[in-house]
Amino acid sequence: MTRPHDPEPRDAPSRRPDDLGRRGAAVRRALRAAVALGCARLRGARGGRLGLAMAALISLGYGAMALVLRLDDGTTSLEGLLGSAARGLAWVAAGPIALAAAHDRPAADRRDGIEALAAARGISRASLHGARSLAAMLEVARVIALPLAALSVLAALLSGPALLALQHLAFGAALVLFGVVSGVTLGGLAAASGRVAGPRGRALFLSLILIPWALADLAGDARWSIPGALGAFLTFAARSAGGPVG
Repeated sequence: MTRPHDPEPRDAPSRRPDDLGRRGAAVRRALRAAVALGCARLRGARGGRLGLAMAALISLGYGAMALVLRLDDGTTSLEGLLGSAARGLAWVAAGPIALAAAHDRPAADRRDGIEALAAARGISRASLHGARSLAAMLEVARVIALPLAALSVLAALLSGPALLALQHLAFGAALVLFGVVSGVTLGGLAAASGRVAGPRGRALFLSLILIPWALADLAGDARWSIPGALGAFLTFAARSAGGPVG
């Protein structure tokens, strides 16, 4: 007895476009989760906790100074105060977080099973390195930009005239941009230092920051170092917004 003829030939199973799309969406969700986890782990590290505490102290201190100046002098520009807060946040608050990001995060992730979990979700080791770098950039940027945004809003509320309030808000936007640039620069360098040097990542990060800074200062142009370049960018951003930097 013969089988009936199959009118439609059957093709070998293949990946359909919607399957590929779902897989790509799943990988993107896993990468976003990896970045969020990297941010949470940085915040939970000793340097992360110290950086957040210093950001809170600096924000409260400069906020109190802004209130005192407003009560003493009445209508006054607070842009110099905001510029000084930006410098303090960039080094005193962001510095410990960057050092935490430079302290061999790949080894910590292997020890805690993060790499195995990422591999089970289809995230390659190279993609996980990228997620760590992005997490470091985000955390450094947040600890600078968010307090500066809050202080700028406070300065605008304390300004009095609407024109001065708008000037403070424009200056605050420039400071937030400075925070983003600092986050990309310091966070990216810290993550790369930890990946390259492992347990000596913090030493490498500090060397890349401090040695060129000292040499550039001796040469008479600190802009050829990362701190000098960020300071020059802060000055440029502030002047573009029409305000000084204290």
